Amino acid sequence: MDVVDVIIADHVRFENLLRRLRARDIDLDALRARRRADRAELAGLLVAHALAEESEVYPKLRELFGGDGHVEHGEDEHVDGHRKLLALLDVADVTAKDFDRALGKLANSLTHHLDEEERTLLNDARLNLDADTRASLGAAWLAERDRLIATGCGSRDAVAALLPD
Repeated sequence: MDVVDVIIADHVRFENLLRRLRARDIDLDALRARRRADRAELAGLLVAHALAEESEVYPKLRELFGGDGHVEHGEDEHVDGHRKLLALLDVADVTAKDFDRALGKLANSLTHHLDEEERTLLNDARLNLDADTRASLGAAWLAERDRLIATGCGSRDAVAALLPD
């Protein structure tokens, strides 16, 4: 359960969910049902992923790497992602152009964040943490992520509560 591997596995899930949310390959009723389900899955996974990173992984990376700014930048990007996720959750008609626009904004923000996180924080962790520490962080991160998903952390109200006033 290397922390780098499990976080990257979620990154791949995000990309696959975004791809499914963009697709229009089925009839309208089936598309609505699939998009609602995929949006809900993405919301829960995205919020839980970010909050678990902030509570279980980022403190260790901050301790190791000090004030290089990558951890704080990652946290700022999580807030931006929550804002864009909330905009997506606020679109009632998942087949409307507003949905596609909100999805595009979230996808752009998320893709940027995943790229930066993998090139900086996760590579730093891979290079500077021993295997036991990465495994311990991975187990803690997975447990917290799964706990948060079970609480419904991706609901519209839960996401709104994460945003600063």
